[in-house]
Amino acid sequence: MASRSIDALHRSKTGKVSDKWASYLTYYDALFAPLREAPISMLEIGIQNGGSLETWASYFTQARQFIGCDIDPSCEALRYEDPRVSVVVGDANSAPAYQKILGLCPQFDVVIDDGSHVSTDIINSFINYFPHVKPGGLYVVEDAHCLYMNAYGGGILNDYSGYAFFKKLVDVVSFEFWKDTLSVQNYLRTFFDVNQTPAFILDGWIESIEFRNSIITIRKAERPGHDKLGERLTVGSVAQVQDWGGKKPSA
Repeated sequence: MASRSIDALHRSKTGKVSDKWASYLTYYDALFAPLREAPISMLEIGIQNGGSLETWASYFTQARQFIGCDIDPSCEALRYEDPRVSVVVGDANSAPAYQKILGLCPQFDVVIDDGSHVSTDIINSFINYFPHVKPGGLYVVEDAHCLYMNAYGGGILNDYSGYAFFKKLVDVVSFEFWKDTLSVQNYLRTFFDVNQTPAFILDGWIESIEFRNSIITIRKAERPGHDKLGERLTVGSVAQVQDWGGKKPSA
């Protein structure tokens, strides 16, 4: 029987309730396809009734570990037959929960933040857990539409919102083209004191950021560094339309 998609697994799911928007499911099918048969580890912040952990366990059949974290004490009662699934109850950004999560698994291939949706929490979770994403791994923020809402500390014109933060990181991805103009520390002063900018940002561990309706996906680089463009490769011997004379256009 052909392997079932995340979309199909979610739509036909029984047991513990899982709540996802339809557009997430088809996106995840494409995003996670290369990892489907890999021995991954996943952290999901915000699990509510716990059903999504069952979906991930059904999809990633070769995965090693799934950890769900939720602040709701009722999640203590969640039980799973799959021994790969663990639940940590607490605020993911509190020291006890953070230490317990990393005690269970120090590095993750995938982190999904489906927690409070509050801008400050989302930024703090990213700062705390992105360093524990493996090189080449993925960090996903769900329900990012909440970052437009005042009730979640967001807003379209809010310079301190989660969206404003991740939009600034888009420029950091291309730092090699403006590094002689401004430092990353000064560029991110809206969010960090100059001497407190996270090392992983300064070191160039953010490979890419993708914005979709209600989802932000940050991919970790395979290795740190800001010179990401690489060498220019011009091949062929016939330049009928335009001959650059071997010179590169000015950046």
